[in-house]
Amino acid sequence: MKKGELRAAISRGYSEMSELTKVKCGGNKCPGVGNRAYRCCDRMHCQMTIDHAYKNWGIRLPTTGHQLPLMGPTGCTALPHLRPWCTLHQCQIQETGSTKDRAWDAKYFRLRNKLIRLEQQLAAM
Repeated sequence: MKKGELRAAISRGYSEMSELTKVKCGGNKCPGVGNRAYRCCDRMHCQMTIDHAYKNWGIRLPTTGHQLPLMGPTGCTALPHLRPWCTLHQCQIQETGSTKDRAWDAKYFRLRNKLIRLEQQLAAM
């Protein structure tokens, strides 16, 4: 696979992962956090994303002026492939390794493993 094709596949994969995790993370579905939207976001992750976008994709991300530099009115302004750790994050997976939804977990891990392989291929180029 050529570098451009690989980047396109990575971008598509992270978009798919973002839609998948949105089902489990949207609203207030994580236990013990009350009504705090975007509770997993912090300045460090925004800075990691800004650095990653520039270093790996040649993209300079504009900041929003929010206390979380990439937070916009509807959530993060960075595309899913530019914030891989955020896109892959799901609270229950992070805490226990499972959401107790076997079908969802299987899809999540299958896609995550595919993305890891694609990222490794890109890094080897």
